[in-house]
Amino acid sequence: MLSLAAWLLLLKAIWDAGLTLQTGFLGWWAIANGRAPLYPLMPTIGLFRIVRQPIYVAFTLTLWTVPTWTPDQLAIALFLTTYCLVGPRLKEKRFRRSFGQSFIVYENRVPYWLPWPRPLIHRNDLSIYGVSADWWGDNTRWLRTLRNLVPARFAFFDPIVGDWRGKAVLDLGCGGGFMAEALSKRGAKVTGADPSEAAIVAARHHAEANDLEIDYHVASGESLPFANDLFDIVVCVDVLEHVEDLKRVLFEVRRVLRPNGVFLFDTINRTRMASFLLITIGENVIRLLPRGTHDPSRFITPKELAGKLEAADFNVGRFVGMGPCGLNRRFDFNFGLLPTTAIQYLGQATRRSSPLEVRSKRRN
Repeated sequence: MLSLAAWLLLLKAIWDAGLTLQTGFLGWWAIANGRAPLYPLMPTIGLFRIVRQPIYVAFTLTLWTVPTWTPDQLAIALFLTTYCLVGPRLKEKRFRRSFGQSFIVYENRVPYWLPWPRPLIHRNDLSIYGVSADWWGDNTRWLRTLRNLVPARFAFFDPIVGDWRGKAVLDLGCGGGFMAEALSKRGAKVTGADPSEAAIVAARHHAEANDLEIDYHVASGESLPFANDLFDIVVCVDVLEHVEDLKRVLFEVRRVLRPNGVFLFDTINRTRMASFLLITIGENVIRLLPRGTHDPSRFITPKELAGKLEAADFNVGRFVGMGPCGLNRRFDFNFGLLPTTAIQYLGQATRRSSPLEVRSKRRN
């Protein structure tokens, strides 16, 4: 019978042998001597510049060079080829967790399996909002899609606000004015802000043509040209996943909100499902959106956004899922509230009163 110490030594030897297979002898030596992490650094040189999985590619090719086939050889080749195609995805999941943004950048640049010419796509390309002058026409499909999102947003916002009449509302990232005009028709005193001058020009022209009083400004969320405590409500849709400095935007929203003012927003969850539907399908396959509109690394999970809102001195309310729920006669998507936040989600938060503001109210 082996003693407990002998069993432990045997298990350690098996473990070290596994590490040697994964990292090579030098990697095992470094791990054993405490000079490296459990796994080596992410490989990006040599053949890894052409494909992300060169070892598996080479092994699969050797499986199919047998001069004479037997049924058992064919079965083994098929099984191992399937593993070489699918198995490395597990390793990539570990890489994505371990290396974060650096692996995502590498993943977007280098193909997984076979090398092919991949055009460089500029992600989070917001130039589309500036070049589209026909915001209110029906000829641009992605603009029709943005317009179709408005009813779903108000299905969540209206019960929270109740009566919009007389409320000072900032539509942050207003674009061509889809939400701003809907807010104005509900009786709100609307101010719109967007960094795209072309979009603001289109919004102003359409508001004037429809006798709507909306105050539009060219401005970014990181630096709002408004006084403190000016608005009752800030509405921010299709924006948070695009901004350069999310923390700064949230602090600016808090600054311009009055105490107990309401922040209403929507954004995209950072999940594989959201990336697949919005980028792989929406941008690359059916071209519902121009390629490069979104950067999946900028998507925000509800937990992350709730933490950032808390840090910016907001009381965080509930989050609700939103997404496509049907097609209209033009085969454009209609949108509605969904029981899952895995793709897009709407949310609410309320600005807290600072201690000085609370004491001032008590004195009065």
